[in-house]
Amino acid sequence: MQFLTLLALATACVAGPIASQAALKPYVKPKSTDSRSPCPMLNTLANHGYLPHNGRNITAQDIGNAIFESTNWHSDFGILPATGALKNLGLTALNLADLNSTPGGEHPASLTRKDASSGDSNTIDTARVTQLLADSKTNYLTVDSVAKTRNRLDTSSNPPLTEFQLGVAQGEAALMMVLMRDTCMYSLIPETLAAMAPIVLENVSLQNSSKDISTLRAPKDRTRVWLLEEKFPTAQGWKPAEEVVQLADLGPVSSAIVSSQAEQRGTS
Repeated sequence: MQFLTLLALATACVAGPIASQAALKPYVKPKSTDSRSPCPMLNTLANHGYLPHNGRNITAQDIGNAIFESTNWHSDFGILPATGALKNLGLTALNLADLNSTPGGEHPASLTRKDASSGDSNTIDTARVTQLLADSKTNYLTVDSVAKTRNRLDTSSNPPLTEFQLGVAQGEAALMMVLMRDTCMYSLIPETLAAMAPIVLENVSLQNSSKDISTLRAPKDRTRVWLLEEKFPTAQGWKPAEEVVQLADLGPVSSAIVSSQAEQRGTS
C-alpha cells in the first residue's frame, strides 16, 4: 500500500507537458571563427547545434525554440530576453558576440566572466568559476553557497551593479541552480512518505515549494562541465527536465538566494 501511494504521488509530482525525449544533439567544440557570447546557455546551445554552430544570424524565436528543444524549458526563457536585446541593439537577428555589450545584456559581476573593465568580458574566467565552486564546502552548490558567491561578486563589481543588473544576476544564479539540480522538490509529498521514497525524482516544478528550496542542490561536477566547457553534462548525470520548466519556477529560487544574501550580510 505504501508503495502504491508513493507511486501515485511520484506520478503526480512529474506529471505535466512532456517534450520529446530524443537524444541530445552532440557537442562540437567551437572554432576560433565562431561567434560566442558571455552567456553559457547560449554558447551551449550553439555548441550542440540547437543554434547555428557559427553563432550567427540568430533570431529571438530561434533561441526560444533551441531552449525548449534541448532542455524542455519554456521557450519564453529565450524569446523574452532575446527580444529585449535585439531591440536594444537595433537588430532583427544577432551574432552571439553582439551580446557582449551593455545593450546586449552584458553586465559586471558575472558568475563566469570578468568585468568589462578588465578588457575581456567574453572569455570564460576559469578562476572565477573555480571560486564559485569553492564557495561550497560539499560536492554540491546550494542556495547558501551561491548567495555567498553573489555577495562577493556584487561587492567587488567594477562598476557597481545597477538595481536592474542586480536582479538579472540573481536570476542567472537561480537559473544555474534549477538547470543543474539533481534534487526533487517534495512539496506535495508528506515528509514521512518522502523519507521512504527509494528513488530521487528529478526536475519537477518548484512552484509553491518554498519550504524545500533550502534543500536544492546542484552537483559541482556537472556544473563545472557546463560552465567551463559549455556543453550539457550528460556524462555527469544531467538530462532535460521531465516537466516543462516555467518562468515562474525561478522565482522561489531567486528569492531564496536574495534572502540568504541578506542573512549572510547580517541584514534583513
